[in-house]
Amino acid sequence: MNMPTVTDISARGSGRRRERKVTIDGERTLTITEETFLRFGLFDGLAMDPERLQEMELADGVARAMTEAHRLIDHRMRTRRELTVKLRSRGRPEDVIEEVMDRLENVGLIDDGRFARLWIDERLRKRPVGLSLLRRELRQKGIDAEIVEAALEESASGEGETSRAYEALRRQAHRYARLDRDAAHRRMVAFLGRRGFGQAVIYSVVHRVLDEIDEIEESEN
Repeated sequence: MNMPTVTDISARGSGRRRERKVTIDGERTLTITEETFLRFGLFDGLAMDPERLQEMELADGVARAMTEAHRLIDHRMRTRRELTVKLRSRGRPEDVIEEVMDRLENVGLIDDGRFARLWIDERLRKRPVGLSLLRRELRQKGIDAEIVEAALEESASGEGETSRAYEALRRQAHRYARLDRDAAHRRMVAFLGRRGFGQAVIYSVVHRVLDEIDEIEESEN
């Protein structure tokens, strides 16, 4: 059985965009990067067994996907799942994507734990929110539940949850000052619920702020 043979090679593009058009057995044509061409030492008349040919196609796919991944990461940090979805949407095969993800993780360019910690710190810096909201956002980004919980424990303690809820509601207290207590209570609970705070925290903080509003009103009368 004859092995597949390179019957023609032509170049196109220049610099980093330089590619090689490789024809196999005068019929099948592959367009590969210059990096792949040099790595596999191709030349006219080279016979390649099917396994070697398959290895070359995988390597070329990985090289192209790595370039795309680096561009995406340069724009902003991404989770493994986010990057996987992006590459999949661009038609990259699963074996190529898996290889690229593993390589990026090995050199620290993908780190879901670090992403989660940075995400939490940034969200809390912008405005006080609850752990359940942060947890939901990170899980939606495809981060493993154990990684999310570890990041939450490190970056946002349970004690801080009450402080954040109080600070968030205190800033909005003027909106509820003219409402009767029941109406103010309902709106405060809804507000903190949207921010992702737990029920026990909400109950404690709402009553504290309501009491503070009452004290201010009594002092003014």
